[in-house]
Amino acid sequence: MDVDLLRPGTVPISPDTILWFEFLLNPSLLQKHLSKPFPDPSPTDLIIKFMTINSDQKETEPKAIDTEPNDIKPNGTNKWSHRNLALKILSLKVAAYLKWDLDILEKKLPLPIQLTLLQDLFYIVADVVTEIPTIPEFFTETSDQLLFTLVLYHRWHLRAIIYRALSNKQPKQQLFHIPGTQESTYVPPGIVDDIIRKLEAHISNSVNALNNILQMSDIKPKILSFETFQMLTEDSTEIKQNWENMSLVNIDEFKCQIHYDLAMFHLLREEYQEAKRHIKQAKELYNNFNPAEKLTYCKVQREFLDGCCLACEVPLEEVKPTLTQRLHASIKDQYTNILQILQADNIFREIPQVYRDNLELDIQGGLVNRKFVVARDLLLQIECLNLVRKILDNNIILGDYITEIKAAGMKGLDILFWALDNILEKATAIDKKRISRYLLYLVNTANIEGFALKILNNPSYESLFDEKELVVFQQAAVSDEIEIPDLLLHNNWGIPSVPYIQQARVEVFELEQKLIESYDCHVIRETLIHLDGKHRMKPLWHVNSCWELPIPLQSVLMTIPRGFIQDYSYVLLAKSRELVSSKNFDGAIELLKKLDEELQEHVKSGISLVFKLCKLVNWECLLVEIWKCFQVWPATNVCDVQSMIARSKQCLGALQASDQLIPRQEIIEYCTVFLLNMAEWDYLTNMEKRWSYTEFAAAISNVCQDIVKYKGTRKFPRDAWDMILAAFGPNRDQSQKRSSSSSNSGNSGSSRDVAANIVVTFTRLREPMVLTVVISLLARLRNVLRDESSLELHTQYLSLWPAGVPNANSYNIRHIGELLFQLLTQALKYYPCNVPWLRLMGDLNFVLSYYESAMKYYLEAIMIASDLFSQPIPRTQIDDLVYRRMIKCCAHLQCYTQAAVLCQFLEEVDYSLAFKMAASDQKSCAAADAMDAYYHCIWDTTILEYLIHLHTKRGEHHRKQLAIKVIGLLELNSNNNEEIQREAANIRKAKFLRALAKQYVY
Repeated sequence: MDVDLLRPGTVPISPDTILWFEFLLNPSLLQKHLSKPFPDPSPTDLIIKFMTINSDQKETEPKAIDTEPNDIKPNGTNKWSHRNLALKILSLKVAAYLKWDLDILEKKLPLPIQLTLLQDLFYIVADVVTEIPTIPEFFTETSDQLLFTLVLYHRWHLRAIIYRALSNKQPKQQLFHIPGTQESTYVPPGIVDDIIRKLEAHISNSVNALNNILQMSDIKPKILSFETFQMLTEDSTEIKQNWENMSLVNIDEFKCQIHYDLAMFHLLREEYQEAKRHIKQAKELYNNFNPAEKLTYCKVQREFLDGCCLACEVPLEEVKPTLTQRLHASIKDQYTNILQILQADNIFREIPQVYRDNLELDIQGGLVNRKFVVARDLLLQIECLNLVRKILDNNIILGDYITEIKAAGMKGLDILFWALDNILEKATAIDKKRISRYLLYLVNTANIEGFALKILNNPSYESLFDEKELVVFQQAAVSDEIEIPDLLLHNNWGIPSVPYIQQARVEVFELEQKLIESYDCHVIRETLIHLDGKHRMKPLWHVNSCWELPIPLQSVLMTIPRGFIQDYSYVLLAKSRELVSSKNFDGAIELLKKLDEELQEHVKSGISLVFKLCKLVNWECLLVEIWKCFQVWPATNVCDVQSMIARSKQCLGALQASDQLIPRQEIIEYCTVFLLNMAEWDYLTNMEKRWSYTEFAAAISNVCQDIVKYKGTRKFPRDAWDMILAAFGPNRDQSQKRSSSSSNSGNSGSSRDVAANIVVTFTRLREPMVLTVVISLLARLRNVLRDESSLELHTQYLSLWPAGVPNANSYNIRHIGELLFQLLTQALKYYPCNVPWLRLMGDLNFVLSYYESAMKYYLEAIMIASDLFSQPIPRTQIDDLVYRRMIKCCAHLQCYTQAAVLCQFLEEVDYSLAFKMAASDQKSCAAADAMDAYYHCIWDTTILEYLIHLHTKRGEHHRKQLAIKVIGLLELNSNNNEEIQREAANIRKAKFLRALAKQYVY
């Protein structure tokens, strides 16, 4: 970099660096710098830097200015120092070097900088201090320099409104730092909006002024050139510019630009008549320009001018349309000359392939729906032309092109070669190679009759192949000529058919196969009726070995007298379980509801067994609905949740009455977990705990109720904690009774493995509060068993669980960690934006030494907490502990510069750790974290000063200069208020975190 606007004396600088004041002392340096092919900094960067120094001077040295003896006093009201005035002139000289091109200035300069530049121009030209947009009234019949300034300002006024309306208005975009530029380019969105509102209020003045200037016929416009502006010297007592060095501008060029800007403004305001009037005049003036001459003032581009003409319905000159335009015109005109257009495109290949594919689909769909009538072979011709285009482009060929060609017979073959003939003469060597390769593929695979002879009889195609390849075509041609006897072409050999008499066993087998294959209730019913009249050798439940029912359900079913009801119920129940195994829950529910309707008809007969079966089927249907609800979670709106809650309570209520039919254990378990997930905690805590698998749900419900009621401010009951200890404790493999309440009942689930039951319950949890409680419980248990503060897991409600465990060495901490990992993975599947869970997953990976995965989850938590790095990161969710663990992860991954940058994120910067990390990057053989790329993300000057010292000591000149540049940019903003400095730091934070996310997350 040749120019680096550092303050002298702050840090060591390179001898090649040109300081900002050298441009003041030696004005020739500016033109020399700007004349370079790729000046660094660019002209617009120089304007920003000159004006930034200028604004800093006004804020930091007001008293010094008053005491300068050579202050220049314009109008006797304001005064600036020689340096400030010189910097203004330097900025205007750079703008003049750019030919006052607003296309460049409005894109590269922030809006406040543009406004200040124009105010300085008014001051230098008219010797008045202006506050845009309230400029004084000027007479247009005045000096050339003032006329140029007025036109430039009014044009900028319109274009600023247009640019703001058409640019991206998202405020988040303004927070990104532009590498290589100063932090002063950051403009808060509110400032930009305020400027635009003021400009909007005075927009009519600029429109009227430009229209008045267009009416003037005797003006001779001139443009301020680079040589117009004269630099101040140490003896200057007034501002003197050389107005004789202005460049004359063609009046037509001058007015063309004004007409164009007015037309664009009226188009934005949807004032189409005014826009049409101006664009028409701009077009007429533009057409008079000599194409060989370079325009000095008018920056209108032909394509944009033509686009505006089309928008305003101004006729254009006859220009040969492109093939794409001809294609769209042909489609609009009922496909006139469409084949000629596609043939030409196969030669020039201008039309995007997607347009051609859409054309083919449109015609195909129109013919099927009979929306229009076209030539009979048009679709096949277009398909063949598209096939040729894909061959030439070496694209993957999808579609039934060959099938369509074969279906058309010789006509299809003729159309294919017609499409190829058009391109063959003008084909390049590569095109011919691709054509020959595809034709060889067709002769080997497609088996198109007469295809090989077509190739061999045409010298143009025959020349595409060598002798070895021609042998393949000759063999294919010979095989085409072999006549196949008619006897082999059909199965009618003149032998009278003998009717096949089916045996009863074969007929039964066919009915059984139909029964296995069908899932239609009506078909199953009819098939069973037919089977009922046959002599079967085996019971119906032996027909398919996959038909299995739960034992309680099968026991009731087998006690029903054998007949249609038993068979029909067994088949539908078995098939519903088949559909459930393939996740077709809707189909299974439909079968069970059909069975329930059938059984309801037979319940009226008073058979008690049928009544019991009807209740069992209802419970089975409820179970399938619960499975479906868990499968589609969290989209529970697809299920009738309220009905399912009432039926689940009714099902569990059957446990309280010993004289009723009791649901089987799996249904009770799922009903309990379903109510837990539906936040029916009051019901679960009040339910009689006669079954072991309801106790844990009741304990978790009690905790959830306390959190909702007391906001997690008091200790929870120990029931859930004690059950977890019993499940994973030293005696977990022995069958034992868990509580006095369960030991009082003969129905206790003491024979069941408690740990396995709780683990299965964990896999069925869905509700976020329930998941939070169980996750915090397992995390606390693991922390207590590990008993190492540096490796603790952190999540919500940890402090509410006990802090000690008896016989801690008897627990399997690895098993608990794996279970917690599975539960977190499941929870994040349903709620991927939960910041505490993402952080906990990062902690768990960290303590297990999976550092890259830990970084991934920490960054995901930060992304969500900061709304994709667009907002400040809340300390309540992401605290110093997270950042310290991220620093350790980076250190273990040998990404030391990343670790050093992360040290800035701490509430109090840990300089010793940052220096240690920065000094370690060269010790790593990997040095894999692209050190240079992260320097722009450092905002702490102490760390940067250490890096400069470190690189000086090591002789790393490039990195030293990079650190000097970054610290210089920070020094230029040292006078900014705390809010702007904080925003600048947030920009650098977001940039750094975004770079980390690309490495670890995406």
